[in-house]
Amino acid sequence: MNADIGTLFESDFYRILDFKCRCVDCRTSKPEYSESFCISFVRKGNFLFNVFRQSLDSYSGCVLVTKPGYERTVTHTHTIPDECTIIDFKNSFYPELLEHYGAIKFFNDQDLHSTLVKTNADTEFLHFTMMRLLMAGSASKLEIDNLVMEIVHKVLNNITDYQPDFKIDARLKKNHLVTIERAKDYITNHFVDDISLYEIADYAYVSPFHFSRIFKTFISYTPHQFLLSIRLKNAELLLRNTPLPVADVAFASGFNSIEYFTSAFRQKFKNPPAKFRSLKAMA
Repeated sequence: MNADIGTLFESDFYRILDFKCRCVDCRTSKPEYSESFCISFVRKGNFLFNVFRQSLDSYSGCVLVTKPGYERTVTHTHTIPDECTIIDFKNSFYPELLEHYGAIKFFNDQDLHSTLVKTNADTEFLHFTMMRLLMAGSASKLEIDNLVMEIVHKVLNNITDYQPDFKIDARLKKNHLVTIERAKDYITNHFVDDISLYEIADYAYVSPFHFSRIFKTFISYTPHQFLLSIRLKNAELLLRNTPLPVADVAFASGFNSIEYFTSAFRQKFKNPPAKFRSLKAMA
């Protein structure tokens, strides 16, 4: 395949690859062989990942999960070249992964070679945080390892039987994939700010009258729900990994009210922030 592939990070049991396809026409690649287990976040573009009897419609908001040992082709369906973040696990780690997640149907069904998992705000933010740290060159090995392991847990525990989303048809993708890619980029980069619907829609090149409907069709969240989930995920990471006081965690996550932060955090995590931190510390 005609692509630029760079290694962003290499650990003892995986490497993180930046994949940027250079194809711009709608053609199918030559067959390639999957040699390792991979979790791939689709950042831009739209392609069909063809393996065995399946053709997986991959675009922003999807995570592609592939088992080793199978042949695949890729069909490009979008004029914008595809971009993915690929977490490529070493084969020596695969038996350990199966020991923990082997009961999942995906790993037991020989007819399932690959699958797509829809992202949610948590997985989107974990990917964003990992990429931000890698681009800044400021992360420790252990910090990236922890993020990768949480991504593995979130993605594999959200695997369901793949069904294409018929609400998101070819015309909608052609007209608005860039809208969604830019909107998510703006929200994740400005989640600590007091951002408005108009700001996000303007950055995404779409009318604010249509933006919320388009966003919810692709993401299954309203823009506000997505922003709130991003903020709460950031707060969760800070509570688990830093000694910051709860008030500082709230403000660093974009909340301007301690009371609202506590209420929203309790609703999602079933405990107020301070108790959540103490329970995680004892775990």
